[in-house]
Amino acid sequence: MHGCRMQDSVPGNVILEGLPIAGMTQAPDSDDAGQSPLPESAAQGADGAQDMSASSSPDGGSFKVPIASHRSPNSRISTMATRVRTLEKHKLNIPGKWLQEVEKLPIREYGFGIEYYGEVGVGSPPQKFKLDLDTGSGDVWLAGEECVTCSRHKKYNPRKSSTHKTEGRKWGISYGDGSFASGYTVRDTVSIGNLKVPNQVIGIATNESRAYQLDTVDGLLGLSYSGVSFIPGVTTFLDNIYENSYLKKPVFSVYITEKDKNDYAGEYLFGDVDKSRFEGELTWVPLHTPKFWEIMLDGMGLNVDGVGNEKMEISGPAILDTGTTLIVMSEQQATEFHKAIPSAENSDIYGWILPCNTDQVFPGNVSFTIGGVDFSVPIKSIVREPVKGLNGWCFSAVTSGASNFMILGDVFMRSNYVVFDRGNAQVGIAPSKH
Repeated sequence: MHGCRMQDSVPGNVILEGLPIAGMTQAPDSDDAGQSPLPESAAQGADGAQDMSASSSPDGGSFKVPIASHRSPNSRISTMATRVRTLEKHKLNIPGKWLQEVEKLPIREYGFGIEYYGEVGVGSPPQKFKLDLDTGSGDVWLAGEECVTCSRHKKYNPRKSSTHKTEGRKWGISYGDGSFASGYTVRDTVSIGNLKVPNQVIGIATNESRAYQLDTVDGLLGLSYSGVSFIPGVTTFLDNIYENSYLKKPVFSVYITEKDKNDYAGEYLFGDVDKSRFEGELTWVPLHTPKFWEIMLDGMGLNVDGVGNEKMEISGPAILDTGTTLIVMSEQQATEFHKAIPSAENSDIYGWILPCNTDQVFPGNVSFTIGGVDFSVPIKSIVREPVKGLNGWCFSAVTSGASNFMILGDVFMRSNYVVFDRGNAQVGIAPSKH
C-alpha cells in the first residue's frame, strides 16, 4: 500500500558493517570463473581483516555491498557526457550543440563522484564483475567473451556457468554522444552479496564503442521496475527479487559518501535499513509513478549562510536515479534555480556554468522539500569540474533537458540516505551521516 510505514531499522548488532573495497582496479582475465576483480592488495582491510565484497547479517536477512567511485585516467565520463547519457536514458531531447561539444572533450576524468559500482556475480559459480548499480535503469548487461573491443573488461564465459541458458535475442543500447554496446541476450543466475536471482535475462555485449571500452565499470545492474529497460518485455532484477520473495524485506538502502583512501565510497544495503548511516528519522514518501523511483518534489530553496533562505518556484515529479550524476530539470526550472546564484550563466555551448569559487563567496546549501521536509545539498556540491578554455568557470551540477519530470542523481544522494521500498511503493529519505 502507498504510504505504509515500515520499521526504520533493525538493531545495530544485526547488520554487520560493510567492509571497504580497497584499491579496486581493472580485473585481469582469468581462467578462474569465481575470481574476484579485487587486486591482491585488497585482501587485507585497514585492521588486517580479510576484505570481502559484501557482508551479511548473522540470520541472512540483509547484507551490504560496498561501492567504489568511478576512477579511470582515460575516461570521458565528464559532466557534459553524463548529461547526454542521462537525457538519452530517460528518452529526452538533446540539443545538437551539446553532442558536438562532447565529442571535443579531452579523454580524461575530472575527479570522483561521476558514477559508482559494486561487485556482482553472474553464473554458477559466480564470475565477478564491477557493475554500475542504477536505480534509473532496468537492464543487466556486461561484456561477453566474443567482444574483441571489450579488452579492458572482465568477460562473461557461458561455458563456465552451470546455470547458463541460451536466449539469443538481439540487444543493444546507444546514446547521443556516440557511445553504444550491442550483442545478444542470455539467462543466468545473478548474485550480489548472499542474494542469488536465477534465470535473469542479461544483455551480453559483443561490441562496444570507445567510450565504453575506456569505462572502468564492466556493465550495469538496473534496479528499477519492469518496463524500464532497453531489453523489452523482461522482468527486471528488482521485480524478480520482489515477486519471488528473495529478500525478507523487499527494500534496499543507498549510502554514498566521499571516497576514502581505500576507494570505499559507500554501500548498498539489501533487505533492510541502517539507522547508523543517517540523522533523525526517515521521511516516507509514496511513489508518484511506480515504474521509475519517481516521487513529488514539493519545492526548493537556497540557504545562504548569514543571509537567509530564498524559496524557488520549482516543484513536480522527480526520479531518484543512482545511475545519474547530476540534477536535471526543465529549462524553466533550471533558469529559476540559477537566477538565485550570482554570476551563473547559461552558455550556448556548455549549458549552465558557475564561477568555480561560488561555494566560497556564496556559502550555504540548496534545500529540496520532499514530504514536507527539507533535505540539503551543500552549494559546493553544485560546483562541478572546470570548463575547458573558460578560466575560473565550472560546470553546474544542475542542468536542463528534462520535460515532465526532474532527475535527482548522485549529487543529491551523496548528502541524503535513501531507502527504496519495492514492497510498499515508497522511498524513505533522511540526511546522511558522514
